[in-house]
Amino acid sequence: MAEPPNPGRDLYLTAGGYGCGVCHGPVANGGGQAGGPIRGATREALDKALKEQPTMKLLVDELSQDNIADLSRYLELLAQIPLVELVYNDLGWAITQEPVTRGQTVQMVVSNDSFGDLALDLQAFGFAPATITPLNTLVLEWIAEAGTFFLPDNGLLVVPAEDICIH
Repeated sequence: MAEPPNPGRDLYLTAGGYGCGVCHGPVANGGGQAGGPIRGATREALDKALKEQPTMKLLVDELSQDNIADLSRYLELLAQIPLVELVYNDLGWAITQEPVTRGQTVQMVVSNDSFGDLALDLQAFGFAPATITPLNTLVLEWIAEAGTFFLPDNGLLVVPAEDICIH
């Protein structure tokens, strides 16, 4: 089933010809990029950034007032979706998360910050196995359910019956 149209999401992916994700990560999570996280950014914050931040000033002529309103609504919507970030590098896994309850839709961002391919068995999350190439990211939407999921190299995601915790 196709996602409903979302002008803010579309702008996030395409603004300036390259999209906001280049600087702010694939789902405004920062993603280790120069712009940092902007999930939940308000209209006022966007207006300020467009006036003051050198890179953002490049977009001023590209975005109408309606575009900026659409972007801010999208960023505020993203803030309502819990985020689980799984980052793999040569030292192992770094796992962070926002509070999540069982049955909730979660955005899961899996980043491979190593120089080798990262094979993941995602069947426990309801997805086919995947390989993430070096320095790339996979974004998934997942309905949080109870269980224990093992990630390569001793990464462990535990979802208790009531709330989700990552250890």
